[in-house]
Amino acid sequence: MTSIPKTMTAAGIDRPGGTLYTREVPVPSPGRGEVLVRISAAPVNPSDLARLKRGGFDPETYIPGLEGSGTVIAAGSGLLPAILKGKRVACTAEYPASGTWAEYMVTKAGKCFPLNKTIDDEQGSMMMVNPLTAIGFLDIVKENKHKALINNAAASALGRMVELMGNRQGVPVINIVRSEKHAETLRNSGSKYVLNSSSDSFIDDLGRLSHELNATVLFDSTCSEQLGKMIGVLPDSSSVVIYGNLTGEEHIHVNPRKLIDNNINISGFFLGQRAKENGLLKNLINLRIASRLVSSNMKTAIQGRYPLQKVQEAVDAYMGNMSAGKVVLRINSLEIV
Repeated sequence: MTSIPKTMTAAGIDRPGGTLYTREVPVPSPGRGEVLVRISAAPVNPSDLARLKRGGFDPETYIPGLEGSGTVIAAGSGLLPAILKGKRVACTAEYPASGTWAEYMVTKAGKCFPLNKTIDDEQGSMMMVNPLTAIGFLDIVKENKHKALINNAAASALGRMVELMGNRQGVPVINIVRSEKHAETLRNSGSKYVLNSSSDSFIDDLGRLSHELNATVLFDSTCSEQLGKMIGVLPDSSSVVIYGNLTGEEHIHVNPRKLIDNNINISGFFLGQRAKENGLLKNLINLRIASRLVSSNMKTAIQGRYPLQKVQEAVDAYMGNMSAGKVVLRINSLEIV
């Protein structure tokens, strides 16, 4: 096993919305039910960006990074930590003071999943959030007997997974993107239903197509000023599931008469809460599904790789073109391309 140093390099931020930097901090020790993971790779996710901007953490101790991959090098007491010791895993953070943008992370053993040999560190680092979110979306579609779905910000890595899974399950997906360039990219890759939200006819097109396909659920991560108009043209008894806030808008205007007259339901989606509702068995099943998908053809495109010391540069690159693919921090690795 790798020897464990007393200190490590970890990312930090001086204030919410501030500048990222790296600093030396003590390596944490795992307690009961916990493991210490030597991080190999960690992506930059929209959820990471939202947390960095929103705050709600102590800048003195906060270490960003929601998900990653690595090797369990130490285990606290308990059966599951003992089983995971020495294994390469995909993992998510449990504590604000121990995220994946660091050389080591302590987390609950239940937030780690062993990686098979067909999944490399980079793809493994992205196995938890996007694949499990896409699985959650299609579960919602199935549970509520929706015939088709609408997904906003569909040019993202998550958007591609949602459409691929929809195609596999026979669920038509209306993809909403924000530019004609993104629309052409999706059409050229085989997407059948693509709408450009910057088009003058977008709202009319959405209303027509959603009624044609009976697309009665909209997954929205943008929360733009258009959302109220989009809701107004959905089929009766539709559901709107908000899972992000890319625009940063704090208030969205929705006509209450549309909600009442058309029986529209608006709810939120948070992967952590969904996992709690699923229970252990369902989560294990979903993780196995995610592992099979990542092992096959549901790989995430990567636009750039950065060392941990260039964490701000990595975040800037991702924010500059989120549709070009993920940005990955390579940690405890010399494989920077």
